[in-house]
Amino acid sequence: MKFKNETKFMKRKWLALLMMFAIILSSTSPIFAADVTATAEPVAEPVMDYSPWAISLLNEGEKYGIFSMDWYYDAFKSQISEERLDALIQSVDDKLSDVSPKIEFTPLVESGKRDRQDVLTRLYNVLGSYNLVASSDAMGYMQLIGVLGGTNRGLELNKACNTEQAVLFATKTVNIAFDTLKAGGKGVFWKVEKGGNTVYLLGSIHIGSTDLYPLNEMLTDAFYGADTLLVEADILNSQSGMEYYQSKAFYTDGTTIKDHVTAEVYADLLKVFETYGLDPAIYGTLKPWSLANTLSALTMMSDGSDGQTTNANLGLDVYFLVNAYLTGKPVVELEGVPYQTDLFNNLSPEFQTKYLNSIIETIVNPVDEADVTSEELLSEWLKLWRMGDLENFKESFTSASSKEDNELNTMLFGERDKNMATKIQALLDASGSSTYFVVVGAGHYINSGSVVDILTEKGYTVKWMY
Repeated sequence: MKFKNETKFMKRKWLALLMMFAIILSSTSPIFAADVTATAEPVAEPVMDYSPWAISLLNEGEKYGIFSMDWYYDAFKSQISEERLDALIQSVDDKLSDVSPKIEFTPLVESGKRDRQDVLTRLYNVLGSYNLVASSDAMGYMQLIGVLGGTNRGLELNKACNTEQAVLFATKTVNIAFDTLKAGGKGVFWKVEKGGNTVYLLGSIHIGSTDLYPLNEMLTDAFYGADTLLVEADILNSQSGMEYYQSKAFYTDGTTIKDHVTAEVYADLLKVFETYGLDPAIYGTLKPWSLANTLSALTMMSDGSDGQTTNANLGLDVYFLVNAYLTGKPVVELEGVPYQTDLFNNLSPEFQTKYLNSIIETIVNPVDEADVTSEELLSEWLKLWRMGDLENFKESFTSASSKEDNELNTMLFGERDKNMATKIQALLDASGSSTYFVVVGAGHYINSGSVVDILTEKGYTVKWMY
């Protein structure tokens, strides 16, 4: 029993720490995926068919998980099929059911024509079932709340509704419902002011889920009102950083991971490769730290079969980076990919091996069915983050991550928190009037000696936003 309890604790400790550097994993996963899926015969790249003017709203719909990304590649601008429309309406209904109870509601008759009016009527009926309509004039109401907009040819209600239009209608419907219910993801979120300068501090979970979105209106208003976005590393615009990462993440001396671990560990590693469909010829050339990072991220991924999609592309960093580039907002790195790469690459060889062994152990030899899994721990944090439940989020994180000092713990926090706090202090102390939105791993705000602690000790008033 003692062994099981100790092993269970070790699993939670490693998983908690891994969450803080998932930003590196999210940047390298696409590179590895391209290598693994490469074939001998060249394959034509599929073409996404969407309207450039709609990209911001479509991106929101993607994050909500209300439509399949495959739709972009298959008749996206043709009339929506009944199957797709049913799936879209059901996804909107599921989204609202997570945050509001249903009521008795007599729906309007749906024509089944799949024209604009039919799609809007179905969405109106979903809103009605959650007590979110204030008029029996469906089209007038949908226009009033901003779901329906006209064109220079009018409302075109009898025109066939293509998939793109239906997705846009559905995304707006979710937005309005969540704003009305004040149900958007709140996050761990603070505000610091000095003189004319304002700095918002948002704690990120680098691997996110569709359940996080939409975000709370207070949070998004702060982001769009900010002059600059600051992140740990700009993983969307770092080709040189990715090249640097690859130069450090792989063995270049002709050896592979097989030459650096015991035969027993390598046998277990091959089982892990098989479980995740990874090619040993590629992934076996990764150093222990980069291989451990990759495997840990995979354990926290979910394909949506359980109703929730979880991956690095849904992380808060990626969300705000994408929206910054779509709106032309400047992005500033607090660290950068090369800096973070060196943090891991400079871990001692002994600790790197111990780190990799621990990840393999959690995958190959789970304690029992009652033991916490990576997905369960992540799900717990995502739920608390969405609710803005700082105390329980902090308790869950610190109970899992701060029990023991080691190279990884020291590397993830400590000096990094001090460096971030110093840069944020410089923004606050600068002359003029500017607003900044800072998104870094949540641990940097809630761990002992965090950025929030340091700023508070220096005399700044760090205000919790909720």
